[in-house]
Amino acid sequence: MGYFFQMKKSNYKKSNVMLFAASMLFLICYWGTAFGDESLGFQKQSKEEEHMKYVAKLTQDMEKVDKTISTTRTLIEQSSNRPYLPELYLRLAELYIEKSRIVYFIRKDRTKVSEPSLDQLESNSLKNQAIEIYQRILNNFPDYPDRDKVHFFMAHEYRELGQFDNMIVQYREIIKKYKDSGYVPEAYLLLGDYFINKEDLDMAKRHYIAVLEYPDSQAVGIARYKLAWCHINKAEYQEAIKLFEEAVAQTGSGKNLDVDTYKRVDIRLESLIDMAYCYGECYKTSTPDQALEYFRNYAWSRQAYMTVLEKLANRYLLKKKWQHAATVYRELSGLQHDAEKLLDYSKNIFECVQALGSFADTDQDIEIIVKALKQQKYSIHIPDDKKKKSLHDFELYARDLVTHAHQKARSHKSKPDFKRAADSYKLYLDFFEDSPVYLEMANNYAETLFSSEQYFEAGKQYEKLMKKLPENSPKKGEMLYSSVISYYSALKNREELNYFQVAYARTGLKTTGRQYALAFPKSKNVSNVLFNVAWVSYDAGKYDDAILEFSSFVEAYPFGEPAKAAVHLVLDSYHLKEDYDNLIRYGKHILSLSKINDPKFRKEVAGIIHGTETKIVSSLTVAAIDDWEKGKADLIDFANQTSSSPSGMGEEALNVLMVSSKEKGDLETMLTAGEDLVRQYPTSGKVEATLGVMIDTSLKTARFRLVADYLESFAKQLPNHANTANFLTQAGWIRKNLGQFDRSTENFEQLLKLHGKEVSQKDEIVFAMADNAVQMGKPDMALGVLSSNRNSLSKTGRIRSDAQISDLYLQMGDLQTAETYRKMACQQYNETMGLNDSDLKNDMAKMIYHTIQKQNQEYMALQLSDSLDNQIAARKAKLLDDLEKGYQSVMQYKSPDWALVACYRSYEINREFSKFLAGSPLPELSPEEKKQYADLIRQKAYEYNQKADQYMKTCVDLAHKWEICDPKLAAFFASSSGSASGKNDFHSFSNSGSDVEISSKTLTDQNLKKLHEQLSQHPEDQNLLAALSEAYIQKGDFRQAMLITEKTLSEIKDKNSPITARFYNNLGMSHLYIGNDQQAKDAFKKALDIDSSSTSAKINLAGLFSHYGHYIEADKIYSTLPESGKLEQSEEIIHPRARELYYVQNKNSKS
Repeated sequence: MGYFFQMKKSNYKKSNVMLFAASMLFLICYWGTAFGDESLGFQKQSKEEEHMKYVAKLTQDMEKVDKTISTTRTLIEQSSNRPYLPELYLRLAELYIEKSRIVYFIRKDRTKVSEPSLDQLESNSLKNQAIEIYQRILNNFPDYPDRDKVHFFMAHEYRELGQFDNMIVQYREIIKKYKDSGYVPEAYLLLGDYFINKEDLDMAKRHYIAVLEYPDSQAVGIARYKLAWCHINKAEYQEAIKLFEEAVAQTGSGKNLDVDTYKRVDIRLESLIDMAYCYGECYKTSTPDQALEYFRNYAWSRQAYMTVLEKLANRYLLKKKWQHAATVYRELSGLQHDAEKLLDYSKNIFECVQALGSFADTDQDIEIIVKALKQQKYSIHIPDDKKKKSLHDFELYARDLVTHAHQKARSHKSKPDFKRAADSYKLYLDFFEDSPVYLEMANNYAETLFSSEQYFEAGKQYEKLMKKLPENSPKKGEMLYSSVISYYSALKNREELNYFQVAYARTGLKTTGRQYALAFPKSKNVSNVLFNVAWVSYDAGKYDDAILEFSSFVEAYPFGEPAKAAVHLVLDSYHLKEDYDNLIRYGKHILSLSKINDPKFRKEVAGIIHGTETKIVSSLTVAAIDDWEKGKADLIDFANQTSSSPSGMGEEALNVLMVSSKEKGDLETMLTAGEDLVRQYPTSGKVEATLGVMIDTSLKTARFRLVADYLESFAKQLPNHANTANFLTQAGWIRKNLGQFDRSTENFEQLLKLHGKEVSQKDEIVFAMADNAVQMGKPDMALGVLSSNRNSLSKTGRIRSDAQISDLYLQMGDLQTAETYRKMACQQYNETMGLNDSDLKNDMAKMIYHTIQKQNQEYMALQLSDSLDNQIAARKAKLLDDLEKGYQSVMQYKSPDWALVACYRSYEINREFSKFLAGSPLPELSPEEKKQYADLIRQKAYEYNQKADQYMKTCVDLAHKWEICDPKLAAFFASSSGSASGKNDFHSFSNSGSDVEISSKTLTDQNLKKLHEQLSQHPEDQNLLAALSEAYIQKGDFRQAMLITEKTLSEIKDKNSPITARFYNNLGMSHLYIGNDQQAKDAFKKALDIDSSSTSAKINLAGLFSHYGHYIEADKIYSTLPESGKLEQSEEIIHPRARELYYVQNKNSKS
């Protein structure tokens, strides 16, 4: 072990002290020559020379130790009865230990092979001699003041020799006899280590806890550390982390500990690192920022903080806590400067981001990658090929990150996301200048700048990108035009620009606009570009230039709205210059041009001229003529300001605004003005006409949600009007078709309340209300509707009502009341009634089926145990007979849906009885009788099995014959990967019955808005209606699309035209998306009946058939379809899953 003894103060006589000092001086001189003779120079030597020098050094040390031992022995012989004699013995023991070490290494070098018995024999012998000397000190010098140290040294040597029992005795001797010794806590500590090695955690904990009773000891910190790991081994993480925290808080732990094992260990750092192991277990709900703050508080240096964060990040990564790991790695990246580690962090961050699918910190992540690659690029310690590989790999990582962030921004249409993506693209482009996709990424950068409304930078980027493209690149025009639009948009938001940027954007727009017009004179965008170039002059206050450029524009493009706007801007430029003479002159010049023949526009110009001449044109008129948006706002403000005026000017202003909006084609303003008029002036004589216009306009433009709103408003304002009942009925059906079942019921309730006796088609309305309640999951409401209106229904309506009431009570567990209504329904029903009323047949069959199905549960549960029970067998047979007869009675109603279910249940019960017979135990009979009995049972079981199979075959055959496409029924004849036969887990074709509701009042989608506006001008245009229904399908508002399609089909005159087939296909698509697969099938078949060449209807219908297992019918259709490549060029509307099924079928047919 090589301990050096410590001198302690004593009261020895001076002569003794001097003699001892002389002796020690002699030993130190010898020892100094033994170990202080090494050269400090650096020399290059071969391994053989180094080895020879090493052996020589060991030999020399051995000789010097032997001499020192001999000298020490001589001193001991000469120092009899001297007070320092124990110290000499202690020194001699240390020399023997040192010699044992040297002998061990010499022996090990000579043998070249590890032979513990040979290597350690002599070494252990010397250790034993040292132990004997320690024991001599203890035996012969009872008053020696450092006996605790002797025990401690002996314990150490016993441990080295593997004599642990003796080691324990020595440590416990210290603990027992020397309670105030500084070696006591160290003894406890080393005993704790012993028990740790023996895997006795409880004993180890007791000894470590004992160390804590000595707070001034250097062993306390290590004891806390060891005790913490005892808790960790028992999964007691809270206790462990508390101890680690205390160990970290204690500075200098273990530094002066007299144990070799711990002198090289920084317990404080180890405790901090191991806190990271426990933290995730103790603080499972903490955020990443809380974790960082926690370790920031405990770390005493930047290096310690980085060390523990590496451990924490790795721990989170192993635990797959991706967000936490990514955040910690980002923190590390901000502190680290080592290129290799930064690259490792980047790779781990990339893994976390991929797992999360979140790209909220893409710019920061790419910045980390760039930082790492820059560090690596300028490092002289990293080979070039490794740099090249890292650059390649991390360029792919960075590209993947930024493109995913871009895609996320696109899908969310989020301005902050686009800005983050733009920042990421900039970092990427600034560093990866040699990227193989540099131009594509630069284009994406420009796009994200524009989408994040950084129009000025987008314009510069498009302009820069345009210059990098080859001269003959077809994308040059696109880049130029995009630059024009970007600069124009920047100037429209000039409050975000400084003076320099405004000037730059104006110059950029003019330059790129003129370049575009010059390079692409035949482009359809040229007129808009030249208009904006002229507008720049107007916007900059250069009115002379604006007048010249706009005048030239009008001469070149005299037709259309831009020409009218240009004329207005010329006139306004003259007005701003207060050059009224030229204003009038130019206005009259415009009126003299025969090619400008729009009477409305000519009147506008004439009005401006007249207003200028008289200088009394009103601000509202000017605003309305010159700028509709401003004029509209002024009219609205005026209406609001005069709404409480008794003069009626507010009402008149709204009426004028409504009329003006209609003339302008501004439907949103017209409808808003109408709503305000009705709300603010409910007693006005204009209310009826206003609502009529609003209903008519919304109906013509196929905005059915608004139609329903206005129909309801009409009924509310004019409850006694002759049209109110009809309007409430229409509103109720529209709401129902839109899936707004609660509002549908409210309309029907109001209808019955106001016009109950006069209501036509009352049966349909009552059952629609009941169905609404069922759809909303409110059976109590459905019972209330049916019960309260039962007596006012037709005869068949009452029967149907009784059937539904019975079924509802049955579902709610009221069997007695259910039975009462079932009997009433059955007594009144006859087969003739159901011939022309499929709903009545369905309700009767459904009621009977659910009544019978109650017995099915008992039947299936009834099973034999280990012995034959005749009562159970008889009961099972009786239930089988009753159930089979019951299901036959369901089939007699000839309801396809419930006949199919009953057929399957007949298969199910016969199959069950076959299994019941086959598995029944044999009675106590003779062997021959048992054989005969078993054969008979087996035959019977086979017959029932055959009967079951026949039912199943009939069920499947009927399903294919009727082409059933109902997910609730498909489970009885078809199967899918996720469904069990007979269980209602078979999904609809779209696997979703949800859709979105696009508000008509706040319609922002430009395509939909445009189509509605076009319909207001051409309400009978079937192509527009078809396009509108398809647009709503694409946007996910399937119920709106369905209403548009159904209304058009009801009004279309030529029922066999191709456009009719198109509408039926759209209707099928709408039903398909909301889960009405059976109705979808019927619509697609009608489409094909009209137009057998409709590819979209074929693919949709074939896909539907494939989904429900009607493969023969599907294959018939697939065989008539074109190659899949031609399908890519088709613009027909096809369900994505139907398209996918077709591609699979097409691929399989080729292979």
